[in-house]
Amino acid sequence: MASLPIRRIEARTFCHATEEEERVANALTFACPEGETSREVLEGYFGNPLVRLTCRVEDKRAIQVVWERWAAAGVPAAIADEVDARLDPDGFLHFRFDKQEDYAESLQVASDSDAIDVRVKLIAYPANPEETRRVARSILPGAR
Repeated sequence: MASLPIRRIEARTFCHATEEEERVANALTFACPEGETSREVLEGYFGNPLVRLTCRVEDKRAIQVVWERWAAAGVPAAIADEVDARLDPDGFLHFRFDKQEDYAESLQVASDSDAIDVRVKLIAYPANPEETRRVARSILPGAR
């Protein structure tokens, strides 16, 4: 397969005080099995403990592995109809995985807010909205 027009993948999620951090970390690892994971301790609005886990993938081979895993699960096809809404002005493609389903080892695109947020930085030259949409459609089967 040819090189994907992706510069990096970032997947992040929050572990709330009511969740077991190890389980949340396992869900993140299932969703994004390559890359470096970082941990940041935060404080919630009401002073509750909160941990942000972030996985960042920049290696081309690792990006390919992650994308192929997502493609096998049907993720690119699932978000293809909403490509315009999922792109931001900075050239990122956004979507979320259901954290509970990922822990159960099933990749599902999420609709709620307690999820694993994914940002895919696309390589588009020139870096303008039209070219970014063209690149996104090239990697999302069935995108219009």
